[in-house]
Amino acid sequence: MSYWFIIVAMALITFSVRYLLLARSIPVRIGPRLQRFLTYSAPAVLTALWVPIVFFPEGHLSVTLTNPYLLSALLAIGLACTRLSTLMVVLISIGAFVSLQLWILPH
Repeated sequence: MSYWFIIVAMALITFSVRYLLLARSIPVRIGPRLQRFLTYSAPAVLTALWVPIVFFPEGHLSVTLTNPYLLSALLAIGLACTRLSTLMVVLISIGAFVSLQLWILPH
């Protein structure tokens, strides 16, 4: 199967699903129960993205003090709990991650 066909098909599917829910001309209404259920979708997607990166950086479970992904994630969680701005948490965490990679994994 052609890669272009798959890309175009997935783009059409994504567009159609979003269009059905966002178009004002189509009378689709989401009930309050489904709206409440959808509030969990963003945390679920973000968790699905960061868990493999943090805990499986090399393809296997790595919960050690030599895992810069895990240490930086813990720092980011701690900084977020201190009520710093999101930008500061991101910048400090990225700086810590780069520093840890240079210190723990010298090339």
